[in-house]
Amino acid sequence: MNKMPYYNQCSMKKWEHILMYFLFGILISGIVYLFYHIVPVSVVIGFLTAVYVEKMYAESTVKKRKKTLRLQFKDFLGSMSVAVRAGNVEIYAVKSALDDLRLSYSSKADIVLEVENMILQYEKGGIPLKELFEDFADRSELEDIHSFAAVYSVIEGKSDRFGDILTQTEEIIRDKIEIEQEIETTIISAKSETMVMLIMPIVIVVAMSGMGSGLLDSLFTTAAGHLSATVALIIFAVSYILAVKSSDIEV
Repeated sequence: MNKMPYYNQCSMKKWEHILMYFLFGILISGIVYLFYHIVPVSVVIGFLTAVYVEKMYAESTVKKRKKTLRLQFKDFLGSMSVAVRAGNVEIYAVKSALDDLRLSYSSKADIVLEVENMILQYEKGGIPLKELFEDFADRSELEDIHSFAAVYSVIEGKSDRFGDILTQTEEIIRDKIEIEQEIETTIISAKSETMVMLIMPIVIVVAMSGMGSGLLDSLFTTAAGHLSATVALIIFAVSYILAVKSSDIEV
């Protein structure tokens, strides 16, 4: 079987990890400097924190890719369901679905590459479609694809109601995805407000620093000021982490 991706693994290249690490390091160092005005401390804290932030970013790319794949798979099932109802047998329904996918997605889209691989392995390698769907499900680690693969392995070539069963399965998966999208839509404004609240302390510190007249001298020059800045940064970091994690929704 051709080497296909495991979707729980980050697809970023090494240079991309390094680039993002330095970008986050510089950004965080700048933020920390606003609270301390001590360059060495700001750089050390910034680049140490960037290790964790870059890891969070890499994990977010994995989640985003799987989320996109899930939506693409929904479209694949819809096209395949239509083809089966039109009288096509399974492999021709898959080919018909691929034609539809090529109209909606680029040739490099994950679902296009996956379906192309299925057809190739079926025709050239003689591998049954049910095994190809199971392999796809295992690599994607997506519940919806696992559910479809399980249903398909049971009914392949064994039921004259294949089209009806496929349609029902597609509708269940589609409804589940649409419910999740509706929930996400309802919290977009709340997420935006949260991000604004996180940015405001930085804006306030920048504004007060720009005013001059020593408004923040005690923050930058005294032990009590450094302690206050440290507490503020910890609260800021924890708030950011909670805001990011609270945006993950499972239905």
